[in-house]
Amino acid sequence: MRAAFDIDDRDVFASRLVISKSGLAHYERGERVPDAELLSAYHREFGVNISWLVTGHGDMFEGGQSTSTDHGSHQLLIDLINPLGRLINKVYRDHDVRITDDQRFAELTRWHNNLTSRAGPSFEWNDLMSQLPWVEQSLGEELRSKRASAESSKRSAS
Repeated sequence: MRAAFDIDDRDVFASRLVISKSGLAHYERGERVPDAELLSAYHREFGVNISWLVTGHGDMFEGGQSTSTDHGSHQLLIDLINPLGRLINKVYRDHDVRITDDQRFAELTRWHNNLTSRAGPSFEWNDLMSQLPWVEQSLGEELRSKRASAESSKRSAS
């Protein structure tokens, strides 16, 4: 990642992300999974597409843009990460389902993409936030369906 921005100095790069040099080293070696705050920092500081960071698919930058991207229009999408992440955690907790960090990031990316595609090109904070009950209901239905399917499989195996 540092090479893409021509920043060889790990300390300089880490300070842009507001993390320690050793913390950045852990992420670069794959020893830690970045949290929503760090993903947001990559997007805010460098315009990196959060979905690309998490999955490795798609363009490195939002809309295929370069590092000189205007971040003003994307701030709402960045701000959406924390409430969406909290909602995902809540739904999993409410359904007594454990979630790993990798699963959490996959869910965050999936629902972030779902929300932004539903919102369309012109969206406002209230429009995005008004979609959170839909996320809660849809994710809850998915978890209930998976649980019912697993229980049905257990019964048929007995």
